[in-house]
Amino acid sequence: MRSRALAAAALTALLAITALLAITASGCSLLNPQPPDSISSTVDQAVTDLRSTAGVASVTSKITSYDPMDDGTPSSATAWYASISVETKPNAADLPGLADAVADRIAAVKRVVPVNGQLHLSIGAHGVGTTISLPVDGGSSDATPASQLVTTAEQIASIDSVSSIELGRPHNPPSIGVTSSADVPAAATAVRQLPNFGVGDLASVTVLYSASDEPHNTTRVTMDAASPSPEILSLIGRLTEEPGVASVFFTGVQPTDGAPVVIDAAGWRPALSVAVNDEQTQAAVVSQLEAFADAQALDAAMPRSSFEVTVYPQDMARVKVDGFVGLSAGSPAPDDARKPTPSPAPAPLPPPPAPETPDEQAARVANDQVAIAQLLDAAGDIAGIRGTPTIQTVACQAEGIDSGLRVEGSVVIPIFKVAKTADAAYAAITDSWKAAGMSPAGGAMGRLAFGTASTTAPVQQTTIRGTADGLSITAQGRC
Repeated sequence: MRSRALAAAALTALLAITALLAITASGCSLLNPQPPDSISSTVDQAVTDLRSTAGVASVTSKITSYDPMDDGTPSSATAWYASISVETKPNAADLPGLADAVADRIAAVKRVVPVNGQLHLSIGAHGVGTTISLPVDGGSSDATPASQLVTTAEQIASIDSVSSIELGRPHNPPSIGVTSSADVPAAATAVRQLPNFGVGDLASVTVLYSASDEPHNTTRVTMDAASPSPEILSLIGRLTEEPGVASVFFTGVQPTDGAPVVIDAAGWRPALSVAVNDEQTQAAVVSQLEAFADAQALDAAMPRSSFEVTVYPQDMARVKVDGFVGLSAGSPAPDDARKPTPSPAPAPLPPPPAPETPDEQAARVANDQVAIAQLLDAAGDIAGIRGTPTIQTVACQAEGIDSGLRVEGSVVIPIFKVAKTADAAYAAITDSWKAAGMSPAGGAMGRLAFGTASTTAPVQQTTIRGTADGLSITAQGRC
């Protein structure tokens, strides 16, 4: 009997270990929280739809927690993000149309959970590997359609030396890879000849070569219609041919996000950075940069470029020589750097409204309670199922001081009781808000906000977010 009991216990333990290994092999873990069913089903449905799209070769996806060690609220959609990668067939037809179809499907996932999407295509006669990030530019309202990015990629892929293209990345210009360092200046010159260079998707670009087997063998030029000049591109070409030069970086485009890169205390200017293997090469490169007397940009108002030439030997600390192209090393900074654009003077504040009387405040609050309740119920009617709204009156505050009352409301619409995904309801609800005069007003962590320019509208702001329990909606009244 004892041996039979031991055998049964051993069998039970073996089955448990086998089950645990099976779970681990499938990518799940008993120790890590699992995403809500609403997120999993949304991503799974998107993958199924994309795999059935004509021209798609393969689709992979992954759902990841922002912090796997967080013991907070793993059931919330804001605790997760999805990654979806779509590979097209080499002979896929109508690539622009296919790109828009994929972008639309990934945008629908973004309504429920933040998503990083990538569309991989083979473009042009040479089959240039092209990656488009989706949603384009992170889903900004003025983002270029994916189909237009494919058209842009087709123009770039017509350049012989181009080997890779990346488009649609937030806050980054298109990246154009070429087959060798020597190809960078010629490819940059060819890009300049494209019909749309200097505007829209090609307002600025980065042309680069990076050797996979030599980490320091890189040549990169970030350029726009004004900088660099053809002569600077020729100089970069000569530098890459120097045996002791490891890498050359040129940045000729001032960032447009309001935070210019400051090269010296005076402001922003184009920058040329060269890494070399020995001090002899360093001296030769510095001599070329000091002697450079040609135009540095196509815009006469462009500041003079700075330079930095650094030795990176393995047996000593870095040795750096810096200065300004066309001037002796150590020369004082020219007074031509671009200063940050000063912030406009704030508009004068309007005169404060006359304080409400108690009767006026009571009437406004009662009116706003009705308006917010109607908005939350209308969202449920659009979705096909209502939730139970919560409406309350809270104090408005200005600089920490109570200044009247306003109405706030919230509801969770249990959409998954009547639909497999929240996509259609999400889109219909937000479309109804837009039709009522509200506009997108930003958002974070999966919650999208809408607002109105009117200061007298009963509903001043709404938000919406997909959660494990349904669509979470809030509304805020006026003060």
